[in-house]
Amino acid sequence: MQETRIIDASQTYETQGQGLAPGLELLDGKFKIDRQIGAGGFGITYIAKDTFLERAVVIKECFPESICMRFGNRVTVNSPAVEAQFRQIVEMFMREARSVAKLRHPNIVTVHQAFEENGSAYMVLDLFDGRDLLDLIEDDNDALSPDQVHEILVKLLDAIDLVHSNDLLHRDISPDNILLDKWGTPALIDFGAAREDASKKTSAVSTMLVVKDGYSPHEFYVSGGKQGPCSDLYALAATMYHVISGEAPPNSQTRVSEMAGHSDDPYQPLTGRFPQYEASFLAAIDQAMTVAPHARIQSAKEWLQLIEQESKKVKKVHIPESKSLTKTLSELIAETNKHVNDPVPQPKPVAKTHGNDASKIDETFRPEWVAEFNRETIEVAERKRAAAIEAARLEEEARRAEAARLAEEARLAHEARLARDAEQAQQSVEDEAISSKILEWVSRAKG
Repeated sequence: MQETRIIDASQTYETQGQGLAPGLELLDGKFKIDRQIGAGGFGITYIAKDTFLERAVVIKECFPESICMRFGNRVTVNSPAVEAQFRQIVEMFMREARSVAKLRHPNIVTVHQAFEENGSAYMVLDLFDGRDLLDLIEDDNDALSPDQVHEILVKLLDAIDLVHSNDLLHRDISPDNILLDKWGTPALIDFGAAREDASKKTSAVSTMLVVKDGYSPHEFYVSGGKQGPCSDLYALAATMYHVISGEAPPNSQTRVSEMAGHSDDPYQPLTGRFPQYEASFLAAIDQAMTVAPHARIQSAKEWLQLIEQESKKVKKVHIPESKSLTKTLSELIAETNKHVNDPVPQPKPVAKTHGNDASKIDETFRPEWVAEFNRETIEVAERKRAAAIEAARLEEEARRAEAARLAEEARLAHEARLARDAEQAQQSVEDEAISSKILEWVSRAKG
């Protein structure tokens, strides 16, 4: 675990043994402390149980070790002179817990609840089951591939872009604050709460500077130093440097000191040393680790755009020549056909004598698979021919059936027409007979 140190202009207090006791209940029994898993400059971290939902969670306690101590379960300042300072830190812890709780991102551990108790403050976070990057760096049997490193960096940049767009800074990005689950998905943890505004909200709080050697930019070491998004990006770049090179980068204060003394920067650029990575990918990390803040990549979005532009470039793939793979497909087919169709060199004829007659046997040898291939070819052709004949037969039957149907329809139509004609003729005869009778009747009436 990388050591997070506190630089305090006043005093420090040892935190060993300052954690809450296992089994202690918080928030009226909703949470029960299981064990302490970590302690930093501004807080102590525990595994706890959510007794209502019956699940494990992480609880972070606000505990600025340089100005407070524990008396029983209660957190109290170690001097009345720092009471106001302690209360400001607790207020910032709660404010930052609320801010981080709004950050809904798959690569940021979620804050579910924040509350004040025991004279301090607490935040409840998801328990992320995974290994931190530092553990993977130190494990020679589980190295990350360049593609995995690329994917991790892209996801972390997207998460940090969300953090910065909400006017927050992480200020403690390092390999031990990035977790990977079993699928290789990263999660950013430990936002440090009160550290978020420690250098710009109050002069009292700014006397305490939390730094992590090798990862913190030089402005983190200076009380009141100007900090911005590029400060977090320096720490992220330092983390990626460690992942790729296997070594933590030099302390930023050492770099500043050497350069101020007109000596060479002890930082060794990644570019040109690791051919398995794109040169532009490594160059972006080197740029983000520039000592001067104004010369760094200024935003996570800018860094993502650089990666996206590089990914759109057409990359040449160098395939080593192999004598066993130089033949074209057409050449292989030609050779196969020649082997199938050309006779195998014949052995010398063997003469056999039957009585006084002798005859020479001239036989051509062919492998069994050739005969089988020819037989299957003939069978396939026969099946296709039979299928074609059957299809033609069915088509002819359908044609004849259609012709018969049309003929039947024509016959019925003709018979119907003859019946109508006969009916009309009969009607005409009847009409004429009626007309004759009427005329006869009229004639008689006149006579």
